[in-house]
Amino acid sequence: MRQFASSRFRLWNLSRPAKLIYTGFCGLSLLAILSSLLLYEDLVGPSLRSGHVQRVSTYYGPDQSPLPPSTAAVSTAPPPPSGPAIAIADDDAAPPLTLSMPYRKLLEVTHFHLFTIPVFVLILTHLYLLTETAAYSQLIWIGLAWLSALLHILAPWLIRYGSRQLSLSYPLSGGGLLLSCLWLTAYPVWVMWRGKPRPPAPAPRRGRQEVAPPFSD
Repeated sequence: MRQFASSRFRLWNLSRPAKLIYTGFCGLSLLAILSSLLLYEDLVGPSLRSGHVQRVSTYYGPDQSPLPPSTAAVSTAPPPPSGPAIAIADDDAAPPLTLSMPYRKLLEVTHFHLFTIPVFVLILTHLYLLTETAAYSQLIWIGLAWLSALLHILAPWLIRYGSRQLSLSYPLSGGGLLLSCLWLTAYPVWVMWRGKPRPPAPAPRRGRQEVAPPFSD
């Protein structure tokens, strides 16, 4: 931590064991990002097909499923003599089933994310600060990561208790978080193992060269 507190410290100054530690963390972080993407696609995907935003609205919106039919409405006609016919729906023809998330599950997921996502983004942005990039680049990528993380955590609650028209905020914030975390993970690893960059060669001076006076006695 004393090295990280120094203003002159950069990632390429880390020892080889420390580089292995942070490379392992970034490698597992990439797997975590991939698993999050696969989980998202399984819940409300596929993202590239029509109706994606509507599935997000259905999943995180309030439960509006109709009540099950009463037993009085069920037909009591006797089965045919040959026995009851069992209709099996075709899985390929049936539409994907998207259920509304219960309040308790939404609260548990938010509770878990509030304790994990800030630590995850904190470590990634901290490593990115040690790459000696331009200040405006740091502001853009770090700001995108934190704003996307905050909106992605709040988006389900905005959809549920705000308006279903805010459903687009969930995939947009997820895309911003995915893009920023990929860059904040991959770029520090490349800088870490690249080594200290060489200083640029001085440009040759352009100007009028002085001519030595002729030899005289």
